[in-house]
Amino acid sequence: MHRFALNGRFTARKLTGQERFAKELILELDKLPEAQEFVLVVPEYASCIPELKHIEVVKYGRVKSHLWEQISFYRYIKKNKLLSINLTTTCPFFSPDIVCIHDAAYYEISNLLTTTLYGKLSTLWHKLLAWASAKWAKKILTVSNYSKTRLSEILKVSSGRIDVVYDAWQHFNRVGLDDEIFSCLPANVKKKEYILALSSLLPQKNFIWIKEVAKRNSDLQFVVCGKSVNLSSYKENDLKCENVHFTGYISDAQVKSLMSNCLAFVHPAIYEGFGIPPLEAMSCGAKVVVSRATCLPELYEDAAYYIDPYDYDVDLKKLLSQHVASSEKILKKFDWGKEAKKMVEIVKSV
Repeated sequence: MHRFALNGRFTARKLTGQERFAKELILELDKLPEAQEFVLVVPEYASCIPELKHIEVVKYGRVKSHLWEQISFYRYIKKNKLLSINLTTTCPFFSPDIVCIHDAAYYEISNLLTTTLYGKLSTLWHKLLAWASAKWAKKILTVSNYSKTRLSEILKVSSGRIDVVYDAWQHFNRVGLDDEIFSCLPANVKKKEYILALSSLLPQKNFIWIKEVAKRNSDLQFVVCGKSVNLSSYKENDLKCENVHFTGYISDAQVKSLMSNCLAFVHPAIYEGFGIPPLEAMSCGAKVVVSRATCLPELYEDAAYYIDPYDYDVDLKKLLSQHVASSEKILKKFDWGKEAKKMVEIVKSV
């Protein structure tokens, strides 16, 4: 008998960080004895539905975008008397039930996220949903202790109502390698000699750091996998320089090839709720450079190289010559199966 309805709007969206979180947790949840208590409700037009053996998948409603959650998904959970589980920040306004708010970015860096009309509207909408979650949700989940602390303070929610369910990296074990990506890059981008970065060009990802540091490290080539989105304040042309090369959106197999062959992977974000790409790179054996901002020291401890995201005078080769701890303990710390079990315990407590 179903008790919980998983919000499947993510199956109609491009697979980025929060969608990955939802997909991988549900795949692991499908392996657990409690799986049959859950139903995954997706829009009728969903195109990226995970293959599940024990969790029933229901296609319901053709309403588009955010309205699907507010109309179709809401109608389904009320009709069937189910609790909603929402893993990608957004949720039905009047029935958030259990919702994962991945970070407090819409409060802490709203000045960066409201430079476009889309950004202003998105910020207002997400703040409204966060208010509803703080008021009515039975449990709030988030993806780091940093985010838990900040959400508790900002939303005035007791820390006991917020639980941490981490992201992980094991999905990368299912990904092969596609070295064809190297034929799409300039000849001077050689294996083990380039710096790699990966993300949508969101303002908080701080890709201006890449451009400025590339200017000061002209003996290195930089490869950036990502492109502008509606919240972007920069476009590719704003960030280009002679030794920075953009690939645009590429496949996981191509990303894995680049991660497996880079000199280092760099993530200079000024704000992060978790950030899966550095963990994926670490799983490929890459050296990982992250900023000393928000949750990143909590996640990567002494196994990463740290930079100040506002300091561009960085000698990367000198930085990478320093010793850091093995990545083994970091990779053991984050596991999708372990996090799915944790989520089930939280849900059952509700």
